[in-house]
Amino acid sequence: MVELVVSADEAVTVQIENLSATEAFSGTVRRALDAGNAMADTTLPDFTSIPPLGSVVVDLVFAFTQRVDVVGTMTGAGGNVRVTAVSRLSRARRLL
Repeated sequence: MVELVVSADEAVTVQIENLSATEAFSGTVRRALDAGNAMADTTLPDFTSIPPLGSVVVDLVFAFTQRVDVVGTMTGAGGNVRVTAVSRLSRARRLL
């Protein structure tokens, strides 16, 4: 898992591609407000059901500096997903 540290007022676009032809993916964006805090699930529903070979793109805007990651599960024995994050401030592409 890769974790991003996003700055105040930073906008990040996240795309999750389900590369499995048979399994659905259910994911959650998590965040923590400080390095000492545990990661906590957000209420964003966007990644909760990505069908086989499906893809979802979400724009996230952060009001203050925090840690962010995406976790999830497949419906069956397993599969593969690709997560790409692009920061609008730096225009740097990051693969998670």
